[in-house]
Amino acid sequence: MTASLLRFVGLLALLSPAGWAYASDASPLTIAQYVERLRAYQAGVRDLATAPQHASDLYQTIPEELMVRGAHGEVSVPTAFLRDGIIRFQKAAPKVKPGIVSALGQRLDVMCEEAQAFDQPSRADDKLRAKLDQILSAREFSAVHGPAAWEVLRDRIYAWLDRQFKKMDPHLPKFSDVGQITVWILIAVACAVLGVWLFRISRQRLAERPREIIPFAPSDKSWRVWLAEARRKASAGEWREAIHAAYWAAVSRLEAEGLWRPDRARTPREYLNAIPATNQARTPFAALTGRFEAIWYGNRPSSEGDFSQFVTELEKLGCR
Repeated sequence: MTASLLRFVGLLALLSPAGWAYASDASPLTIAQYVERLRAYQAGVRDLATAPQHASDLYQTIPEELMVRGAHGEVSVPTAFLRDGIIRFQKAAPKVKPGIVSALGQRLDVMCEEAQAFDQPSRADDKLRAKLDQILSAREFSAVHGPAAWEVLRDRIYAWLDRQFKKMDPHLPKFSDVGQITVWILIAVACAVLGVWLFRISRQRLAERPREIIPFAPSDKSWRVWLAEARRKASAGEWREAIHAAYWAAVSRLEAEGLWRPDRARTPREYLNAIPATNQARTPFAALTGRFEAIWYGNRPSSEGDFSQFVTELEKLGCR
């Protein structure tokens, strides 16, 4: 048996599961063990140059990945490049095989150097860590923290409920999704309740609007009489009273045309709502109603300009 063959047999014994206590499915390799394993692979690849018939045996000793544990945690190192390289070596022409062996050896050598530097302290790491600490100490990151104890407990409860739901029916949505749907349903119900409450309040306020009960129906007194009274009040500078009489002139005019049945206790807004939306009188009467309510019931100061605008809207109703 030649020296090359004896050395290769020794390598196979070293790389075999029986001769290597930390195979890929066992405990992770330390950095030293990982480097030793790479050096053994490197020697085995180098010996293929003189013993190519042992490529299959070497291939069988190489796992699909190596688990390595260092100071920064565990790392999975795939060995596909080495396994594929051995297969290429077996299929390659004799003149190509030395190049494949050389390339594999160089890559294994680089991996050994990288592994030896993996656990070495780096000044760059210290600088980066200091910079990161400086950034995270800023005020905008003061509230950032990991999950609280109650959040972890909540997630566990959700996970347990998800499993129970899936046992009943695999097609049921996740419990967390159900919770979100429930929240939106509750929000919709709250909005609906709030809407109903606001509607009732508005109806109540409408019912509580001031009602001016006059001793006779507005149409019993001609709109011309109302308008004449309004002009007399205006000539005396009594703008609020003038607008009051002018408003009843408009009501008398429309009531005489049969837009509604006479009612001495009807509010200004009820007069407006009695006019069909398609009636041309609705728009100018709406303007009159709004101004009248603000001045008469809201006690807003009135002036000659207010009366002039009021008369303009009255003329649109035919009160001239």
